[in-house]
Amino acid sequence: MRIRSTNKLITAVLSVLALAGASLVGVAPAKAATGPDCTLRTLSKNVKCDAITVALIGKVVTLDLINPVRTTNPNYITKYMIQGKLFRFAKDGLPKKDLVQSYKVSNDGLTWTMVLRTGLKYSDGVTPFTADDVQFTWEYLKKLPASTLAMVRDVTATDSKTVVFKLSTRFADLPFSLAGAFFMINPRSKAEGNPDYWRAPLSAGPYKIKSWTPGSDEFVVEANPEYWAVPAVRQITFLAIPDVATRVVALRQGTIDYAFDLPMAIARSQLSDKKTFRMLPHKLQGTFTIDFNVRPDTKGGQKDSWWQNAKVRQALSYAIDRAAIGRIAFFGAVTPSCSITWTSSPLATCAIEGGTAQNLTRARSMLADAGYKDGIDPVTKAPMVIDFKVQNRAGWADASTLIAADWRKVGVNAKVIVQEDAIANAENTSGDFQVRMSGGTGAIVTALLNTYWGANGAWKNWAYGPGNPRGQNSALLNQIDAAASKPIKKALIAQVEAEIWADAVHIPLGQRFVFGATRLPGITFEAINGDDHYYVLQTPPLKS
Repeated sequence: MRIRSTNKLITAVLSVLALAGASLVGVAPAKAATGPDCTLRTLSKNVKCDAITVALIGKVVTLDLINPVRTTNPNYITKYMIQGKLFRFAKDGLPKKDLVQSYKVSNDGLTWTMVLRTGLKYSDGVTPFTADDVQFTWEYLKKLPASTLAMVRDVTATDSKTVVFKLSTRFADLPFSLAGAFFMINPRSKAEGNPDYWRAPLSAGPYKIKSWTPGSDEFVVEANPEYWAVPAVRQITFLAIPDVATRVVALRQGTIDYAFDLPMAIARSQLSDKKTFRMLPHKLQGTFTIDFNVRPDTKGGQKDSWWQNAKVRQALSYAIDRAAIGRIAFFGAVTPSCSITWTSSPLATCAIEGGTAQNLTRARSMLADAGYKDGIDPVTKAPMVIDFKVQNRAGWADASTLIAADWRKVGVNAKVIVQEDAIANAENTSGDFQVRMSGGTGAIVTALLNTYWGANGAWKNWAYGPGNPRGQNSALLNQIDAAASKPIKKALIAQVEAEIWADAVHIPLGQRFVFGATRLPGITFEAINGDDHYYVLQTPPLKS
């Protein structure tokens, strides 16, 4: 029955798209990409694009490194393009030297000495890029620490070109953390004590801001002439298009050239012309999750609510048919998961007894043992009810609807509420949600685990509250980073997964997957392998 309903929905949306034709309200239907060598068939070595347009899932609202919504997709993927990085991810998903000329690591692995490229300036053409700016960035980030940098004890500029990172524990993957979403370098002389600076920050990255107003639909960047390499694309317009079906229309008519998150069946139907479009199925190094709010001081947490009970949360996990979610909501592209670590990782371990299989009998038994037999709250004597919120991402609402149907089988009534990302992000911060379907990614396993189980992880803070000692074990995560072998790492990761499952605030569903499409030449502008950061072809290329 559910498959028939989904097929009817797809047919209805396709009909709407057919009627829409080449029109997108408010935007002129014209080929967005410009340039003599900027077509789908252009060889990568010959690519030169004057301007392209890329869809965002929402608006860019802040570029401040310590703003609480810094981890939301539109804010960090755009910031990544216009900020200085010591290391930057290449298309293969590996960190390469960017503003670092060379580096060496001490024998004990605790001291990293980095020498910067010579003659670097910020995008104003005047302000020099210095090692002290790297030190300032570290000092500034201390105001809202990033879990993925928890092993960094100190950062010191020893001269204008040399910066030394002191670690509390060995961490061979430090370049991954420095290439990630947090360590973006800005000039002390401009940013220190100046909150207005973040409205138009200078850039030491490949692009600089051309035009942007916080919260507007467009974020326009252009090539930074002070950067050490030349991007193949001179100008990029990031356009907020929150609705997934509208992104398909925009790509089909040529209003945009690239979209990362599209409804797969609709996109395949409407963008089937291989002479015009290239499909980009993308399996991420991340996991879809169900996340409960257990912050008792918030509207969504509700101190005496039934979802404060870990056994109840575990029961709801057993009620979920993960295989059906992957098969129906994501058309077979999502692999069921019983760990926060993505399933294709060799370090993944399953802490849930019975793995990913649905077990309604066990779910009903656990609810009864917890005092909620047949889904009845023993205090109110009323059926168990919960608001189930989900962002308007491709496949997410269908997945949440399937989960709600599974929960009804054990007596729990979940009302699915679909939201734009901006609303969801604000409610995550304020705690105005009860349970949400979401997902995280990470270039390395501990980056993902830190999101959920690190002291300053985004989902740790949203679910448990900032400063709450519950729901985190950064010391154990640091041990994983310091581990000398994969077997040791895997054993420690198994401990973390067991802790997460014991509390069951974060319930894994399946490995994250997104479906994208483009009008652009190969690897000109694309998400990096396994992640949602963007890579732009440049000359000379990034190197290890």
